[in-house]
Amino acid sequence: MIEGTIKEIRDAEKKADEMVQEAKRQSLKISQEAEEASKKLYADMVSEAQQKAEKLRESAENSEKQRTDEALKQTEKEIESMKAAAIGRKNEAVDLIISELI
Repeated sequence: MIEGTIKEIRDAEKKADEMVQEAKRQSLKISQEAEEASKKLYADMVSEAQQKAEKLRESAENSEKQRTDEALKQTEKEIESMKAAAIGRKNEAVDLIISELI
């Protein structure tokens, strides 16, 4: 009877030891999965941030190009206006010189 009780105790200890080992394996597995999920989440967040930064950069470039194009068009208009004014002044100068010569 004592031998039976001792065997039951040893079996229970063995089973408890196996349960502890299984719990350790599951804990390690969960920890590894959590670490992998964390790394993936970090990589996804970095990728998303890079994509957003690229879109912002492209938007800024487009905006700057539009401003540059507008400024260039305005400058061209001013140049044309100055050319027209210069031609008018040239004609005035020629007329003045001719009138002075006559």
